[in-house]
Amino acid sequence: MSSKDQRPEESQEERESRLRSAASHHGGRIVEGRYDLEDALEQIQDTVPGFPRERYETELDEALERIYEAQLGVLAREEKMIAEVRELDLNNAVFAIHYFNRRYSGHVSQYGLGRINLVEALGDLYSREQIAGAVARADALIDEGIRMGIGPWNSEADMGHLRQAHPGFSDRALGEALDWGHLIHR
Repeated sequence: MSSKDQRPEESQEERESRLRSAASHHGGRIVEGRYDLEDALEQIQDTVPGFPRERYETELDEALERIYEAQLGVLAREEKMIAEVRELDLNNAVFAIHYFNRRYSGHVSQYGLGRINLVEALGDLYSREQIAGAVARADALIDEGIRMGIGPWNSEADMGHLRQAHPGFSDRALGEALDWGHLIHR
């Protein structure tokens, strides 16, 4: 019996749970453009064999419905973030979106929506050149915050260093860069 087959000690409830999980996982691949419907159904059936085809179809349809609903929530949060950062100065507005793109846009909870386009979000406020320059400054801050996460945590001294090395960014931006470094290097 392969590891993907039903385990003798596995209850029907556990199998149902694995089926829902597989449908969600492979439904996400459809949304990301990695699979078509048939590929996903085959993968789900290979992962949790023994259900009728209609059951796989039903579970996948329900998973896709949950994913599409979640995408609406993600889009609403992104729109809210964009509206909020449009009130900030160039460096902090670009940092907020660019940081989000680098840290979260590829995360499974984004359901294949991808990165926020900085020019679409801020291009009516700033030129492409201004945005590109701010992206370079944001990258430098993020990269230094990540490198600083390797060492001991001394938030006050680290924030002081980042304030001097990266003027024009808010303490929130500096703290996010530093927090990411600490998270990565725990």
